[in-house]
Amino acid sequence: MRRILTVILISFVLSGVVQAQIMEDGTPVYLGGGQGLRIDLPLQVGRAYTIKLKYGTFLPDAVFTLTLTAVEPGGTVVELASVQGSASPGEWEEISLNTEAITAGPLRWELLLRAEPEGRYFWRDLSVGPRSEAQSSAAKWSEKIDKEGPFYTGLVIDARHLDVRRGISPRIYSESGLLIYGGVLAPQDYVQERGIVAYGTELTPELLRRLDLEGDLDYNAPLIIKATGVAGPSKTGVYISDEDAERILAAMVQYDFLARYAVIFLVN
Repeated sequence: MRRILTVILISFVLSGVVQAQIMEDGTPVYLGGGQGLRIDLPLQVGRAYTIKLKYGTFLPDAVFTLTLTAVEPGGTVVELASVQGSASPGEWEEISLNTEAITAGPLRWELLLRAEPEGRYFWRDLSVGPRSEAQSSAAKWSEKIDKEGPFYTGLVIDARHLDVRRGISPRIYSESGLLIYGGVLAPQDYVQERGIVAYGTELTPELLRRLDLEGDLDYNAPLIIKATGVAGPSKTGVYISDEDAERILAAMVQYDFLARYAVIFLVN
């Protein structure tokens, strides 16, 4: 019996040594039960950030929370962004917090570390860097969709039933003669490299990438219009109905896809 207890004691000690070695390069902190750790951050107005750190604990079912707050004049604390992550006992986890562009200049910004259940935690490798434009853009569009609902990201003109030809500067007219699209402001190098429209015979996923929103958000929604006639002596332009022209103009109130040359012509 004494030998069994000795083995158990040795195993327990060795387990504690291994755990200590796993977390030895981290900074210990006691969190939970209303306790948290606040870290001042030197942020700049007008910039968006990605804040990362690694955390760990030996507690089961732990939930770690990272929050960015702004401390305004007078001491008022405003929460700007927050993210949560779970923790496996004895393992390092990474948590990442993305912010929108900082729009106000308080006395200071604080990063708040919190966790539950109450107990000992560890953290390391805190990094604060500028958030990429792609990430910021994706977050912006995602928020727009959440608030306003889906919107069109580009225009598809179906002219496969007409004798429309490919060209460098195709135009779209309403039946009443209004120029809806001509890409007249497109830079010359853009016209040569990409063209003011993309052509295809079918609306494939690859072709639809022309209508993707900028950023990492995987979202496109085509407004599909059927051409009513061929325009121009070179037969590269099209006419559409006045009703469809109004649909395009109304869609552009939410998102000006023509300014991004997000236009596809389907031709034979």
